[in-house]
Amino acid sequence: MNLKNCTEKELLALVAAGDERAFRRLFDLYQPKIYSFALRVTRSASLSEDVAQEVFMKIWSARQELSTIDSFAAYLKTVARNIAVNQLKRIAKERLIINDLSSVSPSAARPVTGEEIIANELQRTIDEAIDALPRRQREVYLLHRREHMKQEDIALHMHLSLHTVKEYMKKALSAIRSRLERRVDMLVMAALEEVFR
Repeated sequence: MNLKNCTEKELLALVAAGDERAFRRLFDLYQPKIYSFALRVTRSASLSEDVAQEVFMKIWSARQELSTIDSFAAYLKTVARNIAVNQLKRIAKERLIINDLSSVSPSAARPVTGEEIIANELQRTIDEAIDALPRRQREVYLLHRREHMKQEDIALHMHLSLHTVKEYMKKALSAIRSRLERRVDMLVMAALEEVFR
């Protein structure tokens, strides 16, 4: 069978049945779009390759479901978006850890991978989120995260109850996470719109 003449539905049915040649054809058709989307979101060639590879590994592992999918393009967008968001969230978490470590050891501040651009963007978003916190929340957060003060010491220093300090920290972390998630979602959606027009 000439796979180049197959409709998308026929190709998906073949892949669902375990046809590796059909899967390769599917990969050849859609990998450039997934890679392009991931590159717009992550700004990293290596991360983009990882996202594309993970998308197709997921498609292969769930191939039995392919014959039931009405819109493969929508399915592909959803899978790519979820994987890219998870990658960016992982980088954001790593960046928060690096940020915490850099206040202890300045040599740890520089990322050692090619992910520096996205890490800097995420750091900028974190800094904006911290700046947007209410004044007392920001003070508590900065004393804890950057000055490494214990919450009990912050309470004494700021003349607050320990409960209030804990609540401020909880609210600050929630606000920072929320802003990061919105930024990641915005980057992903913009890239998806650009690639899948």
